[in-house]
Amino acid sequence: MNPIDSKLKKILAMIDGATSEGEARAASLALQRLLAANNMTIDDIDLNDDAPEVNESAEDLGKRVPEWVKVLAYVIAKNYRCRYYMQTSHGAYDYWSGRRNVTGTRFVFVGESQDATVAAGCFRATKHAIETCFKKFCDKRFEQDGTKIGRRAGVKNSYCLGFIEGLENSYREQLEQDETMALAIVVPESVNRYMNDELNCKKMKPRPITVSADHSIEDAGRQDGYGFGQGDRIASCA
Repeated sequence: MNPIDSKLKKILAMIDGATSEGEARAASLALQRLLAANNMTIDDIDLNDDAPEVNESAEDLGKRVPEWVKVLAYVIAKNYRCRYYMQTSHGAYDYWSGRRNVTGTRFVFVGESQDATVAAGCFRATKHAIETCFKKFCDKRFEQDGTKIGRRAGVKNSYCLGFIEGLENSYREQLEQDETMALAIVVPESVNRYMNDELNCKKMKPRPITVSADHSIEDAGRQDGYGFGQGDRIASCA
């Protein structure tokens, strides 16, 4: 194994063992820089004499999945060389309602080598961070003016969508600082073929999302998301 392959193997081990989105992101960026510095993609590197496999890694999400969670999955997937699809399981046919009720939903990340595992782990950690940050945001608002806003229509959607936008802005800024990295996170063609030909996945139809008229809520989420992406708020939010 040549020195580059050895370094790559160590970075992949760090990614696989990451316990937070911050650790996984740092290791992923190190991987992207290594590939970009050597004008390579992961397809060019042979760790075990086999072509990179397309793998899946799933996250169980329960019966109902908010629309902001789908947006988060999309952002995470495209920043970690992956795509994802939603898998829904149903129970027995209900003759009273005339349908089969949903019993569970999974998001399945698809990527080469360790990419799917990394993306699923980052998705799980980031979703947890958003939920925690939102609770802290609501507690802070209550301390400031005695208002309980957490259950108001559209409030959580506004904060979470703002957080995701801030996170994506942070990712984009990091790519702009090193343009060669943009090539390193392009979704491999093998993953696109797997999704389009083997799975033949249908595109998910976007649904309308209720948001709050209070733009300060989205602004607060955007600020927290950007900080989380930069790694300077992981301790306080997650």
